[in-house]
This record gives sequence, C-alpha cells and structure tokens, in this order.
Amino acid sequence: MKEFNVGKFNIRLMNHNDLEEVRKVQSLRYEYLLRDYDPSLPVGGIDNDGYDDFSDSVLVIDRQNKIIAGTYRIATPDTIKNHKYLTEDEYNIDQIKTSGERFLELGRAVVRNEYRNGFVIQLLFVGIHHYANEHNCRYLMGLCSFHGHNPAIYGQGLALLKRDYSCTRFDIKAVANAYSFDYVAEEDIDETLAKEQLPKLLRTYLKLGHKVSIDGSIDYRFNSCDVFIILDINEIDIRYAKRLLNINVSE
Repeated sequence: MKEFNVGKFNIRLMNHNDLEEVRKVQSLRYEYLLRDYDPSLPVGGIDNDGYDDFSDSVLVIDRQNKIIAGTYRIATPDTIKNHKYLTEDEYNIDQIKTSGERFLELGRAVVRNEYRNGFVIQLLFVGIHHYANEHNCRYLMGLCSFHGHNPAIYGQGLALLKRDYSCTRFDIKAVANAYSFDYVAEEDIDETLAKEQLPKLLRTYLKLGHKVSIDGSIDYRFNSCDVFIILDINEIDIRYAKRLLNINVSE
C-alpha cells in the first residue's frame, strides 16, 4: 500500500521488520482494545495472537507527537496462505473462500482514547480502501463486537440487524457459542433505541453497505458478543463513502 500524509497524520502499513514498531502496535491493541472489553486484564501486556505473522496492519501515525493513533489489521489469501482466518474461530466462511472472489479480512480495529473523535478511524478506512483496491479485493469481511456476554441486552439492535441488514448472498452461520437475533419481534422494534444499541463502528459499517450474518457468536475469552459483517465493494453506498473517504492526501 502506498504511504499517505493527511495533515499531521501518516497512513501506512506496519513494518514487520521493525520489532519495536510491532511491539508498539501489539501494546496499543492490548491497552485500548482488549482491556476495553475486559478491564480486569493487567496493565502493560501485549496482544500477540500470532496473526501478525499472516497479516498486514494499517497504521495512522501522529507525526508531530510520534504516536501510533490507530491501527486496523488486514488478512488476505496472499498473507494468510494455508492458515485459517481468525474469523473462522467463530464462523463458517467456506462459501466466501470458495466463491472465486478476492476478499480481505478486517480485525483488531483500535484507536487511542485521545484520538476517538472520528477522524482517525476515517483515516484508517482510507488506508483500507486503498489496500483493497491495490489487491483487487471485492469483499471486506470480519467481526464486530458488542461488549459483554449477554446478547439479550442488545435485543433491539440485533432485531434491526436481522430485519434490515441480513446477508443473503452467502450463508454465514456461527460455529461456536451461537446466539440468535430473535429477542424482539419485528413489529416491536424501536428504531431509535435499536440504533443506539449498535456499536459506533458497526453503524459506520452499515452506512457503507455492510451486511451481517444470520446469527451471532459469543466470544467468552474476548468478553464480547460478535456478529459477522461483509461488504461487497461493488455495492458500497457511494454517497456515504465519498464523505468518509474524500480526504486530501499527499504521498
């Protein structure tokens, strides 16, 4: 992926040969993602699940303060090779893998607290967009998480996902700790409350045109209720994408 500058920020891929940088990214994910979902974890750890060896990571770096403000991990058939995708711990994605289409898996999205005004995640999407284009990927897929182990407290939001955003192209089902989206009847959906229950990142995905699986998967280790998401880039919401991705960049 080409390297871009936007104001004081730099957008580029993580340098796998820079062990100090890899450690900083893993520390960032641990502190601002893993501990965000499970505050009982001790301070000062790293998130090293082995998948950095089979993935790329988009970084947004504050050049003035020399800080990694945010990161998003990406895996493609080229990087993952004969290893399984992280998504496959929770979902059967065989239909996507055998579709003949190019795709990439998104994961480990994290932004430092002090940069959570929406701009850094916007820059991360700029990087992902360029990466997907360069690698001729049609589909973006991954998981999006609700906090905790009890999906029922998000019943309104889950019912909205089932009614309006179900993926019909692929039959994607959970293979571990599955839960249904049927906590609220369709006629009882309160759209305002339902949208409030959806994580902010998931709302962004849906605006872009992402669809979701027909059920969810509880990740007890990560302390989250997950849903599978998928985007056909050919069906992206152009109006929202232009607002999200229309940023002046310089190489």
